[in-house]
Amino acid sequence: MNSSLASLCRGLSIVLSVSLLAGCLGNRNWEYPPASTGAYLDVKAKTPLSAKAVVLPFEDLRGRDMEEEYWKASIPLVRYGETTYDRPEEAANPEEVDVVNFDPPNDFAKATVAELQEAGLFSSVTFAENENAGPADLVFRGRLQSTEWKRRLDTYFLGPIGVVFWFLGAPMGETETAVELDLRLTPASDPSKVLWSMAMEYEGEKYDSPYYNLEDAVQSYPGALQEALRPAIIDLVQLADEDPSRLHAGQ
Repeated sequence: MNSSLASLCRGLSIVLSVSLLAGCLGNRNWEYPPASTGAYLDVKAKTPLSAKAVVLPFEDLRGRDMEEEYWKASIPLVRYGETTYDRPEEAANPEEVDVVNFDPPNDFAKATVAELQEAGLFSSVTFAENENAGPADLVFRGRLQSTEWKRRLDTYFLGPIGVVFWFLGAPMGETETAVELDLRLTPASDPSKVLWSMAMEYEGEKYDSPYYNLEDAVQSYPGALQEALRPAIIDLVQLADEDPSRLHAGQ
């Protein structure tokens, strides 16, 4: 067997092992609030501002790099194989454990709407596909910088043999989920006037195995977004309570 064929066989053994775990996977679709908590942020304004706000789909500024290198974990004396997606929802042929079904520019904007509604900041908050969707006093505009997905597969320097450790309870892999975005609030009548803005980012890490956390990997995105939004919602509530004029379109 030549070296290239041997490498192929080793790679196939890793892929087969990962595929056999498909039954361990839960729902791969976007859910908000995060399924892990089932709750929105516990932050409430004292009194809603008398203003109608809309949240537009986020501008998508993410990169497009994709590296699928789990196969490296099938090589003895090489411990890890890594897969990285800038846009995990666009991966053409991901392993089932890496499937992410969401639409970040719209789903993240709608989640922001939900958190603003729960916080009771404005008389109404809605999602709008564009600025002409309806009457509004204030507009939230977001820019999505990153949803990087990085997963490291660990075979403990043993190539295909290392798979045995997974079923003995050792971690199979580690997933890093990054969310980076910024929000700004403007009067509907003047998009150039910024009333409030904030840059947010959050990165979470989680180990998994056939016995734990495997179904949670994709669900880390709602949790990561909620943690990224937390300081923004807290800051907006403080402004609404202490200096509401800062958030008034006419000021």
